[in-house]
Amino acid sequence: MERGARRIEAQREVVLRTPRLTLTSWVVDDVGALHEVHSDPETMEFVRHGRPESRPEVEQLVDRYIAEHAARGWTKWRLADLDDRLVGRAGFGGTSDSRGLSYLIRRSRWGRGLATEIAEALVGWHLLHTVAVPLRAIVAVGNDASARVLEKIGFDEDGKEDFDGTMCRAFVHPDTA
Repeated sequence: MERGARRIEAQREVVLRTPRLTLTSWVVDDVGALHEVHSDPETMEFVRHGRPESRPEVEQLVDRYIAEHAARGWTKWRLADLDDRLVGRAGFGGTSDSRGLSYLIRRSRWGRGLATEIAEALVGWHLLHTVAVPLRAIVAVGNDASARVLEKIGFDEDGKEDFDGTMCRAFVHPDTA
């Protein structure tokens, strides 16, 4: 964070629940747990230029997520298990014209269907809380596991696109196109 910048304080809000997960807004105290996830090279292989992130970078992310949630009611939220342990983050990026589904699961939780569970729940949330805005997703080329998650929950592949220097497979959800 830049010198003199103020941290945004927030109260935790529950956004949605699934049988095994709770999606909530962020609070400043979440930085350490998210940094554990974002500092793992394997977890970050296909995310944000494929490199682990520093604690100051994660502090900026959490501040941005808090501000986005407050300003527009959606962001990439905190994803926790039913014991309130951080599993990762999930939610949306994008603009008011097109929303992008996003999820990142802690490596120790891979292979348990959690990405599919939260992605499917987020499609439902999007359909309930958005009027006529397409729901898209992009997956870095080579991240076949994430592409399979999107296909399982009904997304259609829609070509390739460059995202900030990374070649990605683009997907769109047919119920929102």
